[in-house]
Amino acid sequence: MKQSIQIALVFLMAIWATYFLSALLPLQQFGLIPRTTWGLIGIISAPFLHASLPHLIGNSISFILFTLALALLEGDKMMGKVMLMMIIGGGLTWLMGRSANHIGASGLIFSLWGYLLLSGWFSRKLKYMVVSIILMFFYSGMIFGIFPGQTGVSWEGHLFGFIAGIMVSWLYHGKRREII
Repeated sequence: MKQSIQIALVFLMAIWATYFLSALLPLQQFGLIPRTTWGLIGIISAPFLHASLPHLIGNSISFILFTLALALLEGDKMMGKVMLMMIIGGGLTWLMGRSANHIGASGLIFSLWGYLLLSGWFSRKLKYMVVSIILMFFYSGMIFGIFPGQTGVSWEGHLFGFIAGIMVSWLYHGKRREII
C-alpha cells in the first residue's frame, strides 16, 4: 500500500510539473483529439494537461482523495487498475467524443469514482461497501458531470471515464450470479 501511495503522489507531481512546463512549451497540443491519429497520444497524456490553475487544483484534490482510497483498498494492485481505467476511458473518449481537445485528469477521476462507487456492489465485501456508501453520500453530485452542459468541460471524458471505472470494477469484482 505504501508503494501505491508513493506512485499516486509521483503521478500527481508529474501532473503539476506538466502544468508549469506547459507555460514554457505548447504541450496542450498533446491532448486527446477524438478520431485523429495525433489525438491517440492524448489517451495517455491528457490527464497530465490542464487549462488553468483552478482546473489543476480541483482535479488534484479529487485525484488524491480517490487514489488514497483506492490504495487503501487495492494496495499494490492499484496502478494496473488505474492504467486500465485510463486506457479504456481515454479510448472511449477518442472513439466517441466530440471533436475537441480533451485535457485534464477529470476523466481519470470519474473512472476512479466509478470504480470505487461500484466495487461495493460487485465485490460484496464490507470494506468496498463502506467506501461506496461514503462516496454516494459525499460525491453523489458528481453524476451531473457526465451530462452535457458546461462549456469547455469534457463531459464525454467524464462519462466514458465513469463507464471505464465501472467496467474495471466489474472485471475485477463481478461474480456470476445464478438466476433462479
